[in-house]
Amino acid sequence: MIELACYDGGLRISKLEYPYELDKLKIGRFEYFNKHLGMSDYAGNFRSWLKRQSVTLIVGIDDVTINGWVMTERWKQNAKDGRSVYVLRAIEVSPFIARKGIGKALFLLSFKACPGHMLTKPVNSIAKAFFLSLGFQEPGKNCPVDLSSYPGYLFLSEGYEFHNVPNELKMSKGGILECQKDISIKDMFRPAFSSVSIQDAGVVSAKETTLIRDAIQDSISKAEPKTEVEGHYVQSPSPTSIPVQGGSDPTAFKSREFLKEHKMMSPCGCGEYLTHKYAVSGTSPGFLFVCTACGKERYFLKNS
Repeated sequence: MIELACYDGGLRISKLEYPYELDKLKIGRFEYFNKHLGMSDYAGNFRSWLKRQSVTLIVGIDDVTINGWVMTERWKQNAKDGRSVYVLRAIEVSPFIARKGIGKALFLLSFKACPGHMLTKPVNSIAKAFFLSLGFQEPGKNCPVDLSSYPGYLFLSEGYEFHNVPNELKMSKGGILECQKDISIKDMFRPAFSSVSIQDAGVVSAKETTLIRDAIQDSISKAEPKTEVEGHYVQSPSPTSIPVQGGSDPTAFKSREFLKEHKMMSPCGCGEYLTHKYAVSGTSPGFLFVCTACGKERYFLKNS
């Protein structure tokens, strides 16, 4: 893990990097996502998220107990100004340490650790008031991220200056820089990542601005909450689809269009189930699935 700060001399705030780091930690008492979204297995969800390159999970640790956490996810497309975009998916603090500024501290470190603009979609008026107090704004016509298809989202510019940083928060400049570097490197090698701006209409279609699937919705099997975007579950290719073994001819692909992250029914050779799904047009139209772990491609022709 990468240590980012300490709060009030006790709580350590760090970015988790690997699922096994949770083996030495305990999960504190959390109520909101458990009560409202059925998220009872916090450790299981944390492990699932840490396997995804697009996710950044930052936790507040008291001794060996996680008492606060914030999860952000990389939007697959850059903003009009070329900067990266991150979506704040969820933030929660244990009721034992609520109303002490720890939620704000977690958000602040998440914003500083993710080098780019940030979005979020509040689930209620209380959450909206909280995010507005942090500096988020309703997207205007000059917003560098096109949110016309995503009503309810708030925007925070990468260059936003925080003037009321809690005195109790002692940030590690080296840790934040290390975190920024780590996230940037993962972006470079993420299969679905595109550095092309959505202004380049000749290269990127309108659907390229589709959000990566809601992390919480994908990982909670019982609740399937819809807190941010509509569900994007799709079934695996039907038995009548024809898998092309050994790869396909790239010259046959007229274009690839990213659709969403997709969990396959059978694992890749490396053991990973999660892929990025593309719609492929050309002489052999179909669906291309790229493993998020090793980049191996599986291609299925469309049914005739």
